[in-house]
Amino acid sequence: MKKKKLIFSSKSFVTSFAILFTIIDLLFLFYLKYENQSLPLKNFKLLYIGNLLDLFFSSLLVVALLVYAFQKGKNYKPGMIFNYTIITTGILLLAALSTKIKLPLPDIYVLDHPLNKVVIGLIFSLYQFAIFMQIMLIWQIVFGAKELILLRSFFNSFLIVIGLLAITFFYIHFTIGSHETYLVKKSQTNVAVVLGAAVWSHNSVSPSLAARVDKAVQLYRKGIVNKILLTGGNAPGELSEAEVAFDYMKPQRINTEDIWLEKKTSSTIEQIKFIKDSLLTKRNINHIVIVSDGYHLTRVREICKFFHVKSYLSASGLNLSIEHKLYYKLRESVALAVFWLFAI
Repeated sequence: MKKKKLIFSSKSFVTSFAILFTIIDLLFLFYLKYENQSLPLKNFKLLYIGNLLDLFFSSLLVVALLVYAFQKGKNYKPGMIFNYTIITTGILLLAALSTKIKLPLPDIYVLDHPLNKVVIGLIFSLYQFAIFMQIMLIWQIVFGAKELILLRSFFNSFLIVIGLLAITFFYIHFTIGSHETYLVKKSQTNVAVVLGAAVWSHNSVSPSLAARVDKAVQLYRKGIVNKILLTGGNAPGELSEAEVAFDYMKPQRINTEDIWLEKKTSSTIEQIKFIKDSLLTKRNINHIVIVSDGYHLTRVREICKFFHVKSYLSASGLNLSIEHKLYYKLRESVALAVFWLFAI
């Protein structure tokens, strides 16, 4: 009887501990998402897709813990649950730390992103995977699994990741054509913002960057915008994306006084932040028209929603093969899922 009471007490303590830290981790993650982007918490909106996803997965974990807490049986495993709670919280703290320090990594780019930022994204993703593992682990304990618990949890968590990316992929696929340029009224204070794209060897413009610039010039000639902002920094040894785009635009005889350059940003998030902090607040602008490739605009819209940036979207005329369309949609699916969950 005494032993049974001790086990129950241990189970109650571990469950309460795990639920408490799950809630703390969720609130801390919400804080990190806005603090890392220098946004006040008053910008927080629970109904934003990314925040709802964070809440949903944390709620699944809490429900699993509550079912475990009130279940009768001998398959307790409080030590395993306690250890996983510590590990999950530790990974989140490591992810938070990685955003505050510059990791000693080579100054190279992976999939057009600095390696430093890729590693930060991987650490945050590892935290989310640990949450999935914890959910699967507890449910297996609830249903009486005794063998290969960790392996099964890993496999099931992997399936959740695939499912999440599939949902994101179809979200991008079915919203890829919802562009809004036709809604923009002509004004002398409209600005087209060309998001940066890859620069090829010898500082030559890539097809993606060329298509974006061509679209902005088209909007300019139609009178929809009267200014063009070219954005994008540079990889080591290259001109900035904005400068390469400017050189490509020169032969099209656009009044150079109507062209602005931003040469420091290195990601879509930084470019949207620049629009919010340096464009909308410091210049007399009526409408912002963001120009990028069609597959990219869904993520652009979601980032704008997060930053409370009101803008219109315009797709470039970039033509891609079926294989390239699939590749870029898959890449955008990963990037959008990571942004939704962690705002990075």
